Amino acid sequence: MNAELRYEAVPDSELDRIRCNNFDDFGNAVVSRTSGGGEPLRCCLTVAGAGEQIALVAHRPTESGGPYAEVGPVFVHVVDCSGPAEGFPIDFRDRQAVLRPYDAAGQMLDGVVAEPGTSETELKRLFEDPAVDTVQVRNVVAGCWNFTVRRQG
Repeated sequence: MNAELRYEAVPDSELDRIRCNNFDDFGNAVVSRTSGGGEPLRCCLTVAGAGEQIALVAHRPTESGGPYAEVGPVFVHVVDCSGPAEGFPIDFRDRQAVLRPYDAAGQMLDGVVAEPGTSETELKRLFEDPAVDTVQVRNVVAGCWNFTVRRQG
């Protein structure tokens, strides 16, 4: 299967709610901080430049419950941004990543450590399995969620 893939950041509806309420969905205050540069932003799937106003908020990347419905820290812009560009996020291309495929019931099927520059190829390979519904791309060291990948359509 050679599926076209969609790369998903924190949903706009969640970001709007967080920015409007000044709290994330888990009761943590949105505290603006000035970026030192290099923080992975999950609103636009880029790396922050020095001096940008960002916040660290809690996010659960899956809507379904269950044992894999983890909540973790993610950096986002404090104000609206352009959102992610189409295709694999360029700023995440040359990073080592953990790829976690899940089935439609939210059960983890496997886990792959993708070396820098190989995540796109590994994702395509994982999606050859029809049981794979989504893949979470995560930070290798901290385990934090970076973005979710699913088939188009």
